Amino acid sequence: MATFSDLEIAKVKLLKLDYDCSQDPVLFFNTMLWTFDPKRQPYHWPFKLFPFQETKIVNELVQAIEMGYDIFFDKTREMGVSYTVLGVLLWYWKYQDASNFLLGSRKEDYVDNVGGSKSGDDVSNKEESLFGKLDYMLARLNPLVLPKGFSFNQHRSSMKLLNPELGNAISGESSNPNFSRGGRQKAILLDEFAFWDNDDAAWGSTADTTNCRVVITTPGIKPGTKAKRLRFGDDGEKIRVVELPHHLDPRKTPEWLADQRERRSKEDFAREIMIDWEGSLKGVVYPEARRRVVGKFPYNPEWPLYVSWDFGLDGTATQWWQYNLDNGKMRLVDAHCKVNVPIQWFFPFFPNEQGTGPMDIDSMFTYDPDEVEAIHRVNWLKNAKHYGDPDAAKRSMTSKVLTSVRAELVKVGIYVQTNVKANAFYNRWQATKTLFQKGIEVNDTPGTTGLNAYLDAIDQASFPQRDATSQSTTPLSLPIHNWTSHPRTATEYLAVNFIVPNDQSGPGVVQTLRPSELTNQPFMINNGYTVGNPVNVAKAIRESAGDE
Repeated sequence: MATFSDLEIAKVKLLKLDYDCSQDPVLFFNTMLWTFDPKRQPYHWPFKLFPFQETKIVNELVQAIEMGYDIFFDKTREMGVSYTVLGVLLWYWKYQDASNFLLGSRKEDYVDNVGGSKSGDDVSNKEESLFGKLDYMLARLNPLVLPKGFSFNQHRSSMKLLNPELGNAISGESSNPNFSRGGRQKAILLDEFAFWDNDDAAWGSTADTTNCRVVITTPGIKPGTKAKRLRFGDDGEKIRVVELPHHLDPRKTPEWLADQRERRSKEDFAREIMIDWEGSLKGVVYPEARRRVVGKFPYNPEWPLYVSWDFGLDGTATQWWQYNLDNGKMRLVDAHCKVNVPIQWFFPFFPNEQGTGPMDIDSMFTYDPDEVEAIHRVNWLKNAKHYGDPDAAKRSMTSKVLTSVRAELVKVGIYVQTNVKANAFYNRWQATKTLFQKGIEVNDTPGTTGLNAYLDAIDQASFPQRDATSQSTTPLSLPIHNWTSHPRTATEYLAVNFIVPNDQSGPGVVQTLRPSELTNQPFMINNGYTVGNPVNVAKAIRESAGDE
């Protein structure tokens, strides 16, 4: 009976693993590849994919390549996206026939600096280039699983990597008006595309070269880039957009986020970390809001209904929202804002607690014809989930009695929910920017007069501006408090609390604020467990937020 040495057994196992990897790119990453991180010792790490890298990068990219469509990875910094995408291309190059790829970046040194940097840019670490990353991963493969006949000296040259066994080639090219002309590719990578010169010409020239163009980029600083127009569909071109925000990466802890906020300018942090394509903390608070679509988008009784509130001593804003189950966008069905009235003034806008009809109009309040029409538009809608200000314990403006907004709302069966982990302005701002970036539908059905005021408020909400000669070093972190504030903030409370139906990830623990103002009375969070008390929680929220 033949016997085998440990070395022979190990070789057989390795070759069996290599075959298994040829059938599964995820297995290839998790068992064969390494990655380099100069910020974490020991610097060289086995490439164990995070869940988001497997589902949102590897699986998405393989599907795009196989089915032949363009894909756009909209990412924050240091998510390992370039390494992961290149690992997928390396898997194709190593195992799959007819797998030729073209790698592009804005400068030659960022594509391949095998011969050293040719510009003033600091790309001295060869691994920083696209081919440098491929070299790093390829050099750490066991020689037994390299393509037959492969030699770095013979098959790796400037801007070129050849597979002599299958005939596959990965080529490189820097940004230029004739980028990619003269060949056919299985896919083309356009790395950091928002920073390219000749971006329009390069994008156009790739259309005839491949069926799959792969864009990886953070938001750029130049206005009107092709990358930005692709990201938001401004040119009408079909492309799959995969969003990769920082919270998907388990390495991006709250401590990491706080450190990044401290060591970057506000503009840089917004762009590089929070994926802010508008690139501005100055002027308009939500330039993304102009991506809305205004038209006949009426209430749909089959979809979930949400009401967002902002309660103020100088006014209250209320908005009726729905989640469009057909396209995944939020729809603003109606909106109303009123100053110098108590919370009870709003009750007739809602059905009664029994669901048998609208609440009665209190004779002590007056309503103009437009307000009466607005009441009749919305008070027959089904019961909604309500989101709003965590400071709902504040006393309502000109209240009939000294009582809290929360207590008055609960008397009529309205329970306001709030996300206690994300109530400070900065978090609401980022959530709302994302909401507007995805696009909203605004109902323009005749009679919805409150929506015009809402749109004006969102468009004109702005950050304060300093005179150029100002010596102040205090950061400008909050929008101006004026007539735009309550409609703006009501939308922010929707954005920071909303959870897509059937999505369990959510924004965090959501509290349903209950009526009692006694510190020994419990409130309920939305999963039904009793914890804490409402007054202390609301007070803690206000103190921790440092909010407007």
